[in-house]
Amino acid sequence: MRLTVYTDYTLRVMMFLAIKHRSGELSRIDDIAQAYAISRSHLTKIVHELGHSGLVVTVRGRSGGMQLARPPEQITVGEIVRLAEKDFAVVACHDPDTLDICTIQPACNLQRVLRRAMAAFMRELDGLTLAEAITAPAAAASLLGLATEVPVAMPIKGSGRVKTPG
Repeated sequence: MRLTVYTDYTLRVMMFLAIKHRSGELSRIDDIAQAYAISRSHLTKIVHELGHSGLVVTVRGRSGGMQLARPPEQITVGEIVRLAEKDFAVVACHDPDTLDICTIQPACNLQRVLRRAMAAFMRELDGLTLAEAITAPAAAASLLGLATEVPVAMPIKGSGRVKTPG
């Protein structure tokens, strides 16, 4: 099985946002496109879907951007892959929408075994959080051209607002 490029890019966006999560800063599509050398137009569609799914919070306007809706420890890679991948049929005869029925389908055990294999694959992805997917956050930040020391958002006393150092 091979995941689509769309899913690959979706995972990259989510990992970028996970790296920046602690800072509280918003990220822009242009920053992610530049960091990964990916087309902005591809990312726009992905970010739109992530926003509609509730995984990402988007803020419109000149100083807008996006950030994770939940901490990366609360988002699984399986959740992201299910959102991005629209078709988990490993072979055509496993697609319930296909009209192509295999001649030996009533006598075939392959469909059951491949379904179990797909379930095992997704169980593994469900067991991995977005935070765990990044083994060395400082190194990843550096490779993406982000500041290696990510500032931590600090509450401003009595105001209910948050101030980011720097």
